[in-house]
Amino acid sequence: MAPPRRIQLFIATSLDGLIARRDDAIDWLFTDADYGYDDFYAGVDTLVMGRNAYDVCLTFEHFPYPGKRVIVLSRTRTGADQNGAEYTAEGPFELAHRLRNEPGSGIWLVGGGQAVRSFLAANLVDALDIFVHPILLGEGLPLFPHGFPETRLALASSEAFASGLVRLSYVRA
Repeated sequence: MAPPRRIQLFIATSLDGLIARRDDAIDWLFTDADYGYDDFYAGVDTLVMGRNAYDVCLTFEHFPYPGKRVIVLSRTRTGADQNGAEYTAEGPFELAHRLRNEPGSGIWLVGGGQAVRSFLAANLVDALDIFVHPILLGEGLPLFPHGFPETRLALASSEAFASGLVRLSYVRA
């Protein structure tokens, strides 16, 4: 029997811990290099994200996740949409249990803040790759909103890039 699939957070943040500006804009993210994204993306087949994060994706010129299974956490929407995204009202435990026991490769917890908080609070995130951009936004949406319990992590690796971006990779301790 194959081992259960891992849930991974792979996300960018400003130095002051924000994942987007107040208006959800992510125009400050570096786009000058891959920073390991393509390899990571090739290793996942399922993406989980909150509805607000998904709604931001719908404002992009092109849908950013073609060919991947996308599951959107929503209390109000059901079914699937034109991109094939599946809406679910399942809680983190139920969803994680179901996905981990289905065949497939990695599961990417895309964000946003509320989804990250709920999965961390339930101790369901196996690995975190956090890309810290050398910018202070001052205000916006925090990566780790208040309200989840203390979570111990172990540093697996770190990498600094010439651009000033730093990748921090953690696993559950």
